[in-house]
Amino acid sequence: PSLVWATTPDDEVQAAGLDGWSLLEFYRLNIQILWTIGPPIVCMLCPLHFVANTSTPDFLSRFDIGSIPDKSALYWVHAGFVWFVVLAVSFCVLVAHRRFLSRRFRWLHRIPQPQATTIMVENIPEALRSDLALKDYFSGKDGLFVRNSQIVEDAYIVRKTSELRSKWERLQELRKAVSLAKSRHRDGALSPGEQENLDALVEALQAQDSEVATERLKVENAVVERDPEVCSSSGFVTFSSVLWQRLALKEDFRADKSEFIVSMPPDPSDVVYDNLMVDSMGSHTWEWVGWLCLLGLFIGWSPIVVFISSWTTLSAIEEYVPLASELLRVASGILPVLPSLLEGVLATAALRLFLAFLPAILFQIITSFFSVKAGVVAQFRLSRWYFSFLLIFVLLVTTLGRSLVVTAVALARDPTRIIDLLAVWLPRTSHYYFNYMIMGWLTLVWEMTRFANLTVYISLAVLQSSGPAEAKHFSEPENAASYGMGSRMGLASLMSAITLVFCTCSPLMLVFSLVYFSIGKVAYGYLLVHAESKKPDSGGRFWVEAMRQICFILALFVLLMTGVLLAGFNTFWSGPALVTLSALFAVYMLWSKIHSYEWETLPLEELMKVRPAAFARELGTSEPVPRAVSARLSALAEEGKAAGSGLGSPPPTHYRQPECEVHSGSDWDERQENRGNRQLG
Repeated sequence: PSLVWATTPDDEVQAAGLDGWSLLEFYRLNIQILWTIGPPIVCMLCPLHFVANTSTPDFLSRFDIGSIPDKSALYWVHAGFVWFVVLAVSFCVLVAHRRFLSRRFRWLHRIPQPQATTIMVENIPEALRSDLALKDYFSGKDGLFVRNSQIVEDAYIVRKTSELRSKWERLQELRKAVSLAKSRHRDGALSPGEQENLDALVEALQAQDSEVATERLKVENAVVERDPEVCSSSGFVTFSSVLWQRLALKEDFRADKSEFIVSMPPDPSDVVYDNLMVDSMGSHTWEWVGWLCLLGLFIGWSPIVVFISSWTTLSAIEEYVPLASELLRVASGILPVLPSLLEGVLATAALRLFLAFLPAILFQIITSFFSVKAGVVAQFRLSRWYFSFLLIFVLLVTTLGRSLVVTAVALARDPTRIIDLLAVWLPRTSHYYFNYMIMGWLTLVWEMTRFANLTVYISLAVLQSSGPAEAKHFSEPENAASYGMGSRMGLASLMSAITLVFCTCSPLMLVFSLVYFSIGKVAYGYLLVHAESKKPDSGGRFWVEAMRQICFILALFVLLMTGVLLAGFNTFWSGPALVTLSALFAVYMLWSKIHSYEWETLPLEELMKVRPAAFARELGTSEPVPRAVSARLSALAEEGKAAGSGLGSPPPTHYRQPECEVHSGSDWDERQENRGNRQLG
């Protein structure tokens, strides 16, 4: 913990990127919300619930709203607390969002070359599908922007390189094998047999390198000839300054808007070139298949969860495992509360265990059927869909437990029943979510061990006698589906949803949640900053999505409490329910305010604070650079040098498919391997 507490937000951004900082900031935001709303709710509602629930035998249940008498004046208190929660959360969210915008603008200022001056182009017309033709389109003899100029530094058409890619991947495997073979015997002499094996690997590596060079030359010649079998409809154009890039991003180049679509490019090391090779018609067809897979997963997941849960109850284990029944009987004589404790743990453990496979399934669907252009885009989709699935199959599990189809049919007949179902069943299941939150504590602690990476490291270092550096290198990175930013942010949003939905129905949830988010801040502060390798950065896209999800969670909280108060008065014209429902206006104002901020691109006012000199040169003027701006530019340059040190390899200097690049040396090419590993991570 001391290592994490000594880390500053700037350290987090430098080591984990703005996405890593966003996850840690989201945990800090939830802690701030809990410290803001927690003390008043716990100190006031817990005693009031305890006094009102005199007929409830369970001690913990007396702190819940479930057994409050009908038409009690306490419902007016709850209506006031709903407004308090919505306003307090809105204030905390807006303050945190402004902090994010400040860091987002700094991140946009520091986007390195070539990403800062490049556009990604899709659906390029056939006449422009070569490097030279694409470059001349902007700055050639008949250039669209400036004729016969040097405003375009580089243009690249994505190649269809299926055969070259297979040979290149074989080359990487041979380089890896040679590197591992040398690392095993770095400190000692090789036996004749081992030397013969190493010589054979080196010979195969040289032969494969020659094949790749020959195939690469064929591809480049085909690009010059605009061969449609090689030239795809996607490419990248790198300009000489940000000014020309911003101009290109804001324009429609063709009357047919489906042609020549331009957008901001991802990090050069994160581009999924395989998806850029596919034409738009083919990608749309596969996306329909992907949506069908998601629909099937959505419909079939609920009965599977119910089936597994039914086999992991304490009664089922006692029936089919007599030894466990006997041990439980003896243990319960010593500790009477043990059966109820195990019942709660088994119920949540079964669901958590099965849901552990959900990110891998969703990620496989995303990467197989959806044409994502970068790994961070795949992670972003995973974050959104994973949260949606968790919200339905965890938070609303009591409503959908029978069957998704049965519940959907019932709601189709009477859609207004959704509020009644939520209001009646969710307050009764608070103990289940207590257990679920406690299981989350253990999951976070277990994740800090990095068990999967540790297993691979031990396998390479001990069983295969690899050197420590090689074993460490090849044990990274962690699984992109289970431990990527998408699944982590989706799970964090779910825990925030459970906290806010139950904050007034069951105030003790705030205590369990505070422990969870405190552990999570320490766990991810260690993992992202001090243990894991840095991932490609989207610049905080996950944060913006999390803020939108909080707005949805607040709306769900208001509707739930409206249903609870309606059920307490047994009439629609309930004063507390109407007061509670009016809090949706505050939620809408929060949503509108968040959406009013520009975050995707750098506002021109912000851009001109640090780059007037560059624009002056582009426009041919001699406007001097203010002293403060010069100092700021120097500071940014120094920070960029510090951020780039110690990474082991320089960042890519242009957009190129890895198999199309030529690198010297026959040893393992670490930079290209890193790029391959990070394609979808």
